[in-house]
Amino acid sequence: MSSKIKLNKNTLREQTQALKLYQEFLPTLELRKQQLQAEVRTVEGRIRKRKAELEETLADAAGYAPMLTGVADEVRELVVVDEVVSRIGNVAGVRVPVFEAVRFEAVPYSLLGSTPFLDAAIRLWRDVESARAELDLLEQQREALQVQLTKTTQRINLYEKVLIPECRENIKRIKVYLGDQQTAAVCRAKMAKAKITRTAEAESLALRAAARAAPQAGG
Repeated sequence: MSSKIKLNKNTLREQTQALKLYQEFLPTLELRKQQLQAEVRTVEGRIRKRKAELEETLADAAGYAPMLTGVADEVRELVVVDEVVSRIGNVAGVRVPVFEAVRFEAVPYSLLGSTPFLDAAIRLWRDVESARAELDLLEQQREALQVQLTKTTQRINLYEKVLIPECRENIKRIKVYLGDQQTAAVCRAKMAKAKITRTAEAESLALRAAARAAPQAGG
């Protein structure tokens, strides 16, 4: 709470307007927080689903492990990621990367001179690389949304725990001060009026006394 505010009507008006603004904007922040929370949950659901699909692909490949072992090194040389294609999307007002596809380099190899399982191994590894690339972008989405969610939550806490209580306290202080000032002014006015009344009464008594004394002095 600020202890240096001016205790006057202008400050009271400013604090009242600020309190009204905070109270009007707070529901908007709370709505945004709910939207961001929902989007974070959605992305987390996509991450879990994509991880499950990747694990399923790898589990299926495990059954062919004995046949694929001999071509593993060759596959790694043939499956080369050229580009992860993505775009910038807008989720709840947050710019996030959105996965499109993975482009692989066209590395030539001899179909006749390779094992029968090489093509299958290449397709499998490309699926794995695509899944990993998509998961990476989904993680980036979640991180971007989580950053905004944290900022929004901090702003809500600032409004609820600092700014709004501070405004209310300042308004209370100013009203108490102005009330005390008004009471003091009324008291001063009454005292001044009483003094004027006493002075007037004293002067009136003096004049009457002087009037009574005048005939006696003449006689």
